[in-house]
Amino acid sequence: MFADPLEAPASDAVPARPRVARKDVLMAAGYAAAVLLLAATGARNSGFVEGWEGWPRWFSVLILLVACTSLVWRRRLPVLPLVVAGPLAAAEVIVGGQISAYLLLFEALFEPIMHGSKRLARFTTGTAISLAVLALLIAVGLGASGPILLVVVLVASLVVSTPLLWGWEVRHHRDARVTAESLTEMEHELAATRAAHAVETERRKIAHDLHDVIAGHLSAVSLHTNLAASLEQPEARDSSLATARDSAHAALRDLRSMIGVLSTEHSATLPSVTLDWPSLTARLHGRDPDASVSIAPAVEDPSRVEPSVQAALLRIAAEASTNAVRHGLAPITLAVRVESAGNETTAEGVEGLAAEMVTFELTNRRAQSSVPGTGVGRGAIAYRAAAVGGSATSGPAPADGPDAGSWRVLAHLPSCATGRECPTELDAEGGPGAGAGTDASARDASRRDAATTSPSTNQEVTP
Repeated sequence: MFADPLEAPASDAVPARPRVARKDVLMAAGYAAAVLLLAATGARNSGFVEGWEGWPRWFSVLILLVACTSLVWRRRLPVLPLVVAGPLAAAEVIVGGQISAYLLLFEALFEPIMHGSKRLARFTTGTAISLAVLALLIAVGLGASGPILLVVVLVASLVVSTPLLWGWEVRHHRDARVTAESLTEMEHELAATRAAHAVETERRKIAHDLHDVIAGHLSAVSLHTNLAASLEQPEARDSSLATARDSAHAALRDLRSMIGVLSTEHSATLPSVTLDWPSLTARLHGRDPDASVSIAPAVEDPSRVEPSVQAALLRIAAEASTNAVRHGLAPITLAVRVESAGNETTAEGVEGLAAEMVTFELTNRRAQSSVPGTGVGRGAIAYRAAAVGGSATSGPAPADGPDAGSWRVLAHLPSCATGRECPTELDAEGGPGAGAGTDASARDASRRDAATTSPSTNQEVTP
């Protein structure tokens, strides 16, 4: 006969106002039937007013039926049982003595806490406790007998406290369930957002990979086919067409490799692309035969530059070279060098070499009639650099510098990608990194050898 607590409104500030349902009418009818049945059996007490038999039974039944009627609006207007059923049931308990009045008093206190706003629930609790204390004080002040005083204490402590405690407990459970459902919904939304973000990140990665792998080869095909159409010498035209054919084959091979990677379950597999420093150097020399290319041998040394950084550097170089060939003019200058970031002191107090930095710089003269690009290449360069913890900029060179009027791509990458542990070489004999002195000597020799430059390509080579 009590209300279903899980159907109460979840909001505390502005509770929902549901329409009067059939179950509300049935509940009120059930209480009315209980009132009539208990009255017919004659089950009652003498009330709390000594020396008075109470009002007639028909009057008690009448006021209790009015109290039952107010329960029809227990969910839509929960304050109504409090102001109607509450006073009538309390009056019947004090004067009339009908047992069914205790049931209606329970509902009059329970419904506002369960279905009302938090403000109404607190008001109901405070009012009920105040009236119970007031009843005890009045009983003591009027000099009630021991049995009457004991009954007043029992009514105040049980009939009043039970609906209050039960109502708040059920309300807290309901609010906890609503909060849990809200958190679950938010978690699902967050998971969907993360999934969408992962898909977007993967889409951008695939777009950058396609751009880096295919764009350079297709640019070479376009450049050499246009060049072949303007050449009159058969040997030079055949050479340009052969270069365009080789670039087309390389683009097709790289595209097939990437499609194979995307169609496999191993998402971490990288496509085997035809990117290396000699091919990039040849691409730049195809645009500017006198291009100055200087690549430090340490760039291809895994002990100096981590493979993931090498791959990012090659992608940046491929994109920058493609833009220089497509949009730039001679002179073209490319320099890739590995520089020490300085010394650092380890936890053991031994001074060792800090992580090195790889610097990539490509400059070329800007073509006035160049077709504007889409900007995807510049974004790809910055993305590749940031992926390994570096930075990259591309744009016009400073107007007050020696390369004024040129386009410059400048990237700084750590020799060890962010999030990875790079070994620290120590010079302490017998300590961690023993033998570092020999490695340092080898590095010094490598740096001295790097000064040797190939006269034909101006590219540093290892003797």
